[in-house]
Amino acid sequence: MKKTLQYFFFTALGTVLMAADCSNKDSEFYNDVFVSSPELVTVYMDDTLPTDQNITVEADIDRLLSVPGHSRPLDIFKTTGGAGKLEFSYEIEKLTDGEWVAVSIQESQITVHRGQAYGGDFILGKCVYNSVSDQYEFKASLSGFSAGSYRLSFGYNSLSTTDVEFRSESIGNNLFLNLNSRYSELDGGGYYPFTIE
Repeated sequence: MKKTLQYFFFTALGTVLMAADCSNKDSEFYNDVFVSSPELVTVYMDDTLPTDQNITVEADIDRLLSVPGHSRPLDIFKTTGGAGKLEFSYEIEKLTDGEWVAVSIQESQITVHRGQAYGGDFILGKCVYNSVSDQYEFKASLSGFSAGSYRLSFGYNSLSTTDVEFRSESIGNNLFLNLNSRYSELDGGGYYPFTIE
């Protein structure tokens, strides 16, 4: 009986000590780091061909990123253990009968200039690391829209209405970088409105 009581005591003590050492912060459990750097994205209309207007999203992010409040730049590639991509998402909505309706983007509507982009109910963009330019690069244009009022939002996988949220595609036990970038061209609701004629 005494041995059973001792065994129970040491098991309970071990459990308490292990629980005391565990973090209850999600960022520590998931190995995440969060930083902010403004204006890393540009959105613009390209109507050089009036018959096929398109909306372009561009994000070329320097490997050595200036972060407000820090004297030295953040080395994204080193911090993430060599992550080759930073991903983010955005969506397009069209005003139809007084309501905003999500537009499904087909792969044939996407022209990728740099990086990677995948269509569907939202666009998954991937800034791909280029060791020559020392940047994570992305540029994709969307075309094939019918005439009407549209809006672009970076809030598909986010609660933020003012920021574009990038996440590194880190592997193994390396840090996952969550990079939030305020984009001043979004309206008060978090949208970039545009019109296709």
